[in-house]
Amino acid sequence: MATAEEIKARAREIMAQDLPEDYDPNITDDEPLIVEGGVDSLGFIQVLTKLEAEFDAHVPDEEWWDAQTLNALAEVILRNPRS
Repeated sequence: MATAEEIKARAREIMAQDLPEDYDPNITDDEPLIVEGGVDSLGFIQVLTKLEAEFDAHVPDEEWWDAQTLNALAEVILRNPRS
């Protein structure tokens, strides 16, 4: 099973690769991605769905917006393994 640190590192890689003009590499793990991180809502969904696929998770739609920071994003991936 993946760790929170691995998920956060992969999220940073995805944002750097897929959203290079918007992603702020200096964002901390507790800063909101959509505001301070420069990620828009479509970019956020893209990152979340890629993480779900890579870490074999399924985050229910109603939990998507609970994952506004890298820490929270890792938490929702870890608590929602695909059954």
